[in-house]
Amino acid sequence: MIFSREAGYAIRALIKLAEKPRNQFVSAKALAQELHISESFLSKILQKLVKQGWLHSVRGAKGGVAYAIDPESLSLLDVVLAVDGDALFTQCILGLPECHSNNGPCVIHEEWAPLRDALWNLLKKRTIADFSKNPKGVSTN
Repeated sequence: MIFSREAGYAIRALIKLAEKPRNQFVSAKALAQELHISESFLSKILQKLVKQGWLHSVRGAKGGVAYAIDPESLSLLDVVLAVDGDALFTQCILGLPECHSNNGPCVIHEEWAPLRDALWNLLKKRTIADFSKNPKGVSTN
């Protein structure tokens, strides 16, 4: 996997939520069960997504999370950057700190650059809603 497990879970959770009616609140427990992931780990991820302003959170028996924005406006790139940061796109793919220094790029730098740019563009143009409309596009299980 190119992204962290946390980013992957965030994407899966956002897709699953986008499949629900817009104002339907879903508990972290129910969402974790649907996705077959740890409730405590998912709760931490959902907190980040609430802080981003993408989800509303309501406490209580009928509480949970629901979209605060239209999933059409949320790109996969937005999610990856919010959860993992931009290291995949700004740092050496081999993890060499001197890759971007005066010593010159690493041996794979020139080959990775166009792939990195293509990945950025792909993630930027695909939205969470794209996947919720086409369940064959991604499995949330």
